[in-house]
Amino acid sequence: MTRQKLIYLLIAILATGCRMVTPSPQIHSGELDLQTFPFESGGAMELQGDWKFFPNQFGVPEDEVPSSHLPVPALWNQVPLRSGFPDGKGYGTYVLDIKLPEESQIYSVYMPEVRTSFKLMAGNRSLMSGVPGVSKETTTPSAWGQSFTIAAKNHLQIRIEVSNFHHKEGGLPNAPIFGLAEGVQNYILAQSTVDLALTGAIFMFGLYHFILFFYRNKQREAFYFGFFCLVFAVRIPFIGSKTIYAMFPDIPWDLVIYVEYASVFVLGILFLWFVDGLFPRFLDTKLILYFSAYVQFMLVYGLIIKPETYTQFEVVFQVLGVVYAVFLGIRLYQVVVKGLPDAGIFFLGYLVLFFGFVYDVILAYRGEGDSNLSQIAVFLFFGVQSTIVTLRTARTFRRKISLKDEFESINEEFILTNRFYAKFIPRDFLTHLGKESIEEVRLGDSSEREMTVLFADIWEYWDIIYSIPLENRMLFTNSYLGRIGPCVRKNNGFIDKYIGSAIMALFDGGIQNSIKAAEDIQWELEKYNERRRSFGYLPLHAGIGIHSGDTMLGILGEEERLESTVIADTVNLSSRIQGLTKKYGARILVSLTSLMLHEDLDTIPYRILDFVRVKGKQETVMIAEVLIPDIDPISNKKIENKDQFEAAIFDYERADFVSALEKFRAVFADNPDDLAAQIYIERCEYHQTAGVGEDWDGVSAWEK
Repeated sequence: MTRQKLIYLLIAILATGCRMVTPSPQIHSGELDLQTFPFESGGAMELQGDWKFFPNQFGVPEDEVPSSHLPVPALWNQVPLRSGFPDGKGYGTYVLDIKLPEESQIYSVYMPEVRTSFKLMAGNRSLMSGVPGVSKETTTPSAWGQSFTIAAKNHLQIRIEVSNFHHKEGGLPNAPIFGLAEGVQNYILAQSTVDLALTGAIFMFGLYHFILFFYRNKQREAFYFGFFCLVFAVRIPFIGSKTIYAMFPDIPWDLVIYVEYASVFVLGILFLWFVDGLFPRFLDTKLILYFSAYVQFMLVYGLIIKPETYTQFEVVFQVLGVVYAVFLGIRLYQVVVKGLPDAGIFFLGYLVLFFGFVYDVILAYRGEGDSNLSQIAVFLFFGVQSTIVTLRTARTFRRKISLKDEFESINEEFILTNRFYAKFIPRDFLTHLGKESIEEVRLGDSSEREMTVLFADIWEYWDIIYSIPLENRMLFTNSYLGRIGPCVRKNNGFIDKYIGSAIMALFDGGIQNSIKAAEDIQWELEKYNERRRSFGYLPLHAGIGIHSGDTMLGILGEEERLESTVIADTVNLSSRIQGLTKKYGARILVSLTSLMLHEDLDTIPYRILDFVRVKGKQETVMIAEVLIPDIDPISNKKIENKDQFEAAIFDYERADFVSALEKFRAVFADNPDDLAAQIYIERCEYHQTAGVGEDWDGVSAWEK
């Protein structure tokens, strides 16, 4: 059920409650003739008119002649000459004689609240609210309205003993309700239902606005209106039919009166803060703070003194309330003139609330209690506020949609920008630096970690470059590199640098990823060569060098020009190893220490190739050639001759050149394109002639 439907339903309930009671035929001189009244209609009636009144008397005989007659409902203060109680303090008895139909029926009498205490008697039945007494000391105040049923016919006398020594107002502010038992009970049930329905609905309004506030805590007006609703929901059981007594029969009368008065002050200040949150800067905040301080003083003051004291100022409070309401109405009208969103509908809702409030004040001044009209006005205002919330939510939603579209557009541009920058600084590089985007990169950012470095380059690159026109050189280079990049990325690596036709790639997942990438590069190059041969171009050969070790990734340069790079001996060594590939005629060379880290070494064909000392290094590096089955006949022959070749290597290391030479010549005879075997044959022949020294270690020194 929507909030609007709930509002309409509760208004219908309130209206139904209003129709369940009709005024009785006019009471004259304490007598009422109901012999022909249509009780069968089921409605209850208000016993309004002039009752017999016996001031300063309890226990009045049934046939005693009264000294005066008082109107009901009315307060003693309003008719001081007739009541004899100009200050509302005193006690007395109301008497009404009712003529009833001849047939016996079950009737019911309901006495709503009296300011302090009463005793209701009819026939042989009686009930009390509090304890009426002849002095303040003998009176126990209570505001609990009660009822009883009685069987009667022909004649019924109703007597109400009333006393007031604790409130500024005495008498009967509400007329008793009389009728058949079922009709009166239906009236009482309707009143209680209205109170409970209002309390529950307004409480839910407050809870809804609190949720709005906690969901979007910038909406101060939602917090104050939610607080306003909760206070109003707490107030309802303490006014009108005072259903609070049904839940707490022993609740102190002083507390009931205090809540009834104090809640008005709290609601007033909360409403001011609510309006200030709804239309900021249109109310003077200092004025609200002053009023808040005054309210706090009144709340504490009401706790200290007795109700008979602060109720004396009720008229003053009512006048101040009207002035406050008029002032606020003027300011809200100015808001409407300013043309602020929702100001018009809010002002209309406030007018409804204002007239309901003024009507309530008039009833209170006349001593006739609260009305359903004021409650309907409050609920209509809640409907207005609900509409404003709906409108603002709709506008907020539209703004969010607009902002969402704008954000998506900006985000798309941001993603495209990042993708563009990622072509210069790889995403993986940023990840290793612990950065989410390139905007976070700062000069000097670095990260130390163990990685595998792969260098790949074309042996014939410069020969080809100088043989083709200048405008085709970039196209040729990019055509080759465009085939290399995907091979690196699909094996969890990334290219850190392009150096002419050479690439430097980094792998963080172990040596196996880099070797698989190297194999894929060689196979991709074979496909490329088939296309080149179809156009009559010479095939290309690429050498790949791989080494693993500690690296330092970081950002070098200066504030206006940054570059990602890797600084490590690992980079230098892998580059030197790649430089040896052309000399040995090897597609892929790997440092043996790195190769041994492979998780599935048995699945990779390789052969130990040499013990070398590359340029700029003193330590010896053992390198191995990774072989690719079926990529070409030369590689297949190398795989077949692996054992004999490695045996020759170890003979060579022991300086057994005769045995080594024999084995190398056999390998070369079977595979004349094995440049490594040819190199070793030349070395063996040289050392057989020249001899070696005692410091022989079999290490080959290369300038590159």
